[in-house]
Amino acid sequence: MVKLAEVILVPCPPMGHVAQMVELAKLLIHRNHQLSITILIMKLPDYIDVVSGSFVDTVAASSTSNRLRFVYLPDADPTPEWSSKARVHFFYRLLQSQESHIRDFLVNQRGPMAGFIVDMLCAHPLIDLAEELGIPSYVFFTSPATFLGLMLHFQVLEDECHVDVPEFIRNSDRLLSFPCFVNPLPPTVLSTNFVDRDMWLISGFLEFARGYRKAKGIIINTFDELEMHALDACNNLSKSGRVPLIYPVGPIMNQSKSSRPEVEAEITGWLDHQPPCSVVLLCFGSQGSLPVEQVKEIALALEKSGCRFLWSLRRPPEDSNTQFPREYTSYSEILPEGFLKRTEKKGKIVGWVPQLKVLSHEAIGGFVSHCGWNSILESIWFGVPIATWPLHSEQQGNAFQLVKEIGNAVEITLDYCERRRSRGDQPIITAQAIEKGIRELMKTNTQVRDKAKEMKQKSRASVMEGGSSYLSFEKLIHKLLQNVNQIICQGFVGKEDVLN
Repeated sequence: MVKLAEVILVPCPPMGHVAQMVELAKLLIHRNHQLSITILIMKLPDYIDVVSGSFVDTVAASSTSNRLRFVYLPDADPTPEWSSKARVHFFYRLLQSQESHIRDFLVNQRGPMAGFIVDMLCAHPLIDLAEELGIPSYVFFTSPATFLGLMLHFQVLEDECHVDVPEFIRNSDRLLSFPCFVNPLPPTVLSTNFVDRDMWLISGFLEFARGYRKAKGIIINTFDELEMHALDACNNLSKSGRVPLIYPVGPIMNQSKSSRPEVEAEITGWLDHQPPCSVVLLCFGSQGSLPVEQVKEIALALEKSGCRFLWSLRRPPEDSNTQFPREYTSYSEILPEGFLKRTEKKGKIVGWVPQLKVLSHEAIGGFVSHCGWNSILESIWFGVPIATWPLHSEQQGNAFQLVKEIGNAVEITLDYCERRRSRGDQPIITAQAIEKGIRELMKTNTQVRDKAKEMKQKSRASVMEGGSSYLSFEKLIHKLLQNVNQIICQGFVGKEDVLN
């Protein structure tokens, strides 16, 4: 009897990471009938985020394949210290608490194991665990290749050149050049993951980068035509033996059924009544929100611009560094007096939005975005130009790449940062600057709009048979099955387990 080759996936808990990992799993079982996928789920406490848990529950309940299963790890018992710093620190401590449960699961697996694919924020300590157990490990990198290149570059500076990376960046008063970017970068667009010493050293980013080098491969949710320069830089490192093989397999996007169909129907129904390419979408992601004074500036800008708009407006967390934004019970309390009444024929304000569904709608003409990588790939897939407003993580660098290197975006800001805002040294972006960005975004017949259409075509071609990502995915599957054959040759499983 032929046994399936098992692949174990471990996503980081936020929905953006879980959704990408779920779609990766679906692709694996669709592209090869010999693979069976198990996704290990670490659920966040409800007081931090209720969206991620409901998403996983919906996907698990709707799965019809007997080759895809979800295994929920035991609930964690966070201490107050977990929430004392940034969200990434909480995720890191959560993963540490689950390491023994993941070890037990791996040890008890029977049959050939083709691979152990871990989220980029789970590389430490899971890559070392896989190495200890003799399981081929891979990193699923849910950010762009430019960010991977920066992580690897700064890890070399720290470990081999003995440079204090956060101190080096903070003291830089000039543009900085890196192999993964075409153009030099202002230090202000570098991620706080590098600038903040706790996040770089204590929350694991330095250890993550070290772990990437130990993996058998790095799977990146990008495609050659989008990040050619950055991927060339990473592949050069791979050819020299300094990093493992690179597999660009994107764009991978969340295409699961909505967990809130009634809200989706309401939003798409409103869009159906708007002219083509007339609506600007404003959405700052599942982890993004803005203070009331900044919200009011956006409202003034929208009203002055005269544009039709769909605005995903969410309430900032109140008590914890780790909590995700929630929905407002009333918008009138935070918006300028009379705004809702004056804009009721041109605008719609909501909490959660089905972003992929919205971006696919012909009424959408532009996207004011936090520049999370999921959002960027979705906008590229549908040819929607972006106005950049990064908030955290690697988003400042993403915004720089979109405006200065890819050319499918206009700038509202490149260096806005939630962490600086929390310290009180992040200036408010004025209504005038926001209005200017929105007007530029919604212009027709611009180079930015033409570039967005070009990248749409290239993104879709990359995943078609013979495309760059299609072929890269084939190489990944071939390697996973090759891992099984190597295990068989080493005598760990019997001849009856040999795959057809």
